Amino acid sequence: MSEMIFLASLLALLYFWWSHTQSRETATKLARTACMRCRVQLLDETVTLQKLRPSRSPKGHMSIARWYSFEFSTSGNDRKSGMVSLLGNDLLQMHLQVDVEELPD
Repeated sequence: MSEMIFLASLLALLYFWWSHTQSRETATKLARTACMRCRVQLLDETVTLQKLRPSRSPKGHMSIARWYSFEFSTSGNDRKSGMVSLLGNDLLQMHLQVDVEELPD
């Protein structure tokens, strides 16, 4: 019986790790695309997990909501913050802390 509990726990842990990896890759792609569209540079080419919690999708299914932060530069000499929030692998919100005047021509 304890072997079954151990196996189930291990499978749950592996699924959580796989799900986290997929979500992080999705968040990185979304951040990269947003930076390209705004013509700014995504710094470090990565995102950092800030928060996660269980949440319900619009259809009522349980999923994990994750908030990732990232940094970008408008000129190469500055660092600005951005945020991507996902529910599962679906985009909930994207925010880049930048004024329109700061964007490159």
